[in-house]
Amino acid sequence: MAQPTAHFHRILVLCEGNYCRSPMAECLLRESLGPSVAVESAGLGALHGASAAPEALELMAERGHDISAHRARQFTPQLALASDLILVMDRRQKARCEALVPSARGRVFLLGHWLTEDRQEIADPYRRGPAAFRAALAHIDHSVTAWLPKLFRAQRPA
Repeated sequence: MAQPTAHFHRILVLCEGNYCRSPMAECLLRESLGPSVAVESAGLGALHGASAAPEALELMAERGHDISAHRARQFTPQLALASDLILVMDRRQKARCEALVPSARGRVFLLGHWLTEDRQEIADPYRRGPAAFRAALAHIDHSVTAWLPKLFRAQRPA
């Protein structure tokens, strides 16, 4: 039986502050993809060194994930160039990422890319309360699940 292998070796997840959405997505992707794929996150306007939002910490803990070690970091061209795939939360972030690092074009996609067009962008829950965080996490979870079959290919039997 063929075993799946990853198409990508390094995935970067971006959001605005690397405080809410991208830490949660990073954790879910890392869990789903296993150790053969390096998954990192950053923010286009991150407050370097900030921990994940308390709501994100709580929601992920409810699912059995500890993201308390997460520290926000700023997106850099070096991070983009080192990544095989860059996943962003909205079209504005995609355009900004591609403008900052034009050679990343073709490797930058919406995390919600495989969902219906009206569900492709993931709203920022920052300062919008627990319900917004729950909605964002559910949206991220659906988006990650939709990506998984695209991130693996079956190895051909020898």
